[in-house]
Amino acid sequence: MASVFLTGGSGFLGGHVAEALVAAGHRVTASVRRTSDTRRLDRLELRKTELDLGAEGGPEAAAALAGCAAVVHCGALTRARDESEFMAVNAAGTRSLARAAADAGVRRFVFISSLAARGPDGADGPVSPYGRSKAEAEAALASIRGSMEVAVLRPGGVYGPRDSDLLPLFRLAARGWTAIPRSHAPLQPVYVADVVSAALAALEAAPAPHPLPIAAAERHSWREVARALMAAVDRPGRVLRLPPALFLAAGAMSELAGRLTGKAPAFDRRRARDLAAYAWTCDIESSRRVLDPWRPRFGIEDGLARTAEWYRRKGWL
Repeated sequence: MASVFLTGGSGFLGGHVAEALVAAGHRVTASVRRTSDTRRLDRLELRKTELDLGAEGGPEAAAALAGCAAVVHCGALTRARDESEFMAVNAAGTRSLARAAADAGVRRFVFISSLAARGPDGADGPVSPYGRSKAEAEAALASIRGSMEVAVLRPGGVYGPRDSDLLPLFRLAARGWTAIPRSHAPLQPVYVADVVSAALAALEAAPAPHPLPIAAAERHSWREVARALMAAVDRPGRVLRLPPALFLAAGAMSELAGRLTGKAPAFDRRRARDLAAYAWTCDIESSRRVLDPWRPRFGIEDGLARTAEWYRRKGWL
């Protein structure tokens, strides 16, 4: 088994990756920030090291990467006060980490990017600061020279246990209401375990010359998602189909509140457009070939049911 350096291990996706790496027998070093909540990592047999992706990598990064054969880079900002914060962590931080990894002799660098780096269906590129920061990170990785192999994974919308972003939708559904956008745009969200298995497969698969989209096998309408959500909470209810303008207004108000408090908003206009205006689908056949035997195993009904059950066990729902 390999010695793996993991970023973002205290986050939603990274925490699941950390558990899977340890369970697979890898020797894991997880980077954390000074303010990270490490309680879940503390229960795992791994080593923690402090590293700030928003700062220029130096001796700290080189020392942390010494002896590591692979990097799984999950660490990223998904919400920020402005584009410069996204760029500092997601783009510059990735570039710095990759250079340090190449200098340390790391063999494989698995980068968890996002479908946002491609942009929504039909777009010529990313349409949000977050997406542009991920695209910049991918470009930085492509420019790294040396013997390090790079695998770029682009998950779509990731959901599952520990995800707090979708929790309000579950709580609303549990009260007998499901609010969805009045949109015909299809969705292809992916359950967190399927992203985790793709990341582990990318540690060993032959490197691909292009980013690999990671999503569920099937595409869904918002009505199908609403039905699956109500089934997950075992509660029939009314479906409210809201116009996109309401989502955008809510995002704008949340951004204003964030500016007043100095905190990055949990919901903003980017997320509102992602939900209400854009379609996010992809063809995963190339990913299945490269990452073979990886296959997405969880459909929307099973994934949402498992998520709701976790929420209930933890008292979130």
